[in-house]
Amino acid sequence: MTTPPSDAVSELAAATAGLTVWQKTKIVFVSVFRTLLGIFFIAAVLVLVPARPHLNMWVPIVAIALMIGVYIWYFRLQLRRIHKAKYPSVQAAEALILVATMFLAIFAMTYDIMSGTDPGSFTEDLDRFSAFYFAVTVLATVGFGDITPVTTAARSVAMLQMAIDIAFIAVVVKILGGAATRALAQRQTLGEPGPGKDN
Repeated sequence: MTTPPSDAVSELAAATAGLTVWQKTKIVFVSVFRTLLGIFFIAAVLVLVPARPHLNMWVPIVAIALMIGVYIWYFRLQLRRIHKAKYPSVQAAEALILVATMFLAIFAMTYDIMSGTDPGSFTEDLDRFSAFYFAVTVLATVGFGDITPVTTAARSVAMLQMAIDIAFIAVVVKILGGAATRALAQRQTLGEPGPGKDN
């Protein structure tokens, strides 16, 4: 069972009760910095992988397979980090943002490659940004209608993302939230780690 957001905020407030305003600010700043660094790294990977490989289609295919492998490894790493973190709720929020960004990046890369291979796959030719934008609209089920899949292959990938999105939202949030809840419960049982220990 996951901790409701209000409970997580209460637990975080209790964990940081003895800290000064500067120490609390530092916790938030470090977490935001790590999150932005992770997003920048994901964006850099997206930029470096060729979307229009022309003669060598294996390059983007191998890149997507590698990203899926890295995604699974990174998800497991985040679970361990949440368990060991001094502030598990902060770590869980950071992990959720980065895991979601990486998840969307995999589909954005796929859409971009499909558009590069067959420009008629979507109602407009996609670049990296518009492919990521489309992946976000599919995740959010907004469907503005400005970009839509046209070919059977493009529609199939969009349908696959829609199906996985349901599991992603339900399962990933539950797993990360549950890891934070268990870590917080363990802190209460064993006592808080020393103030000098970083997460």
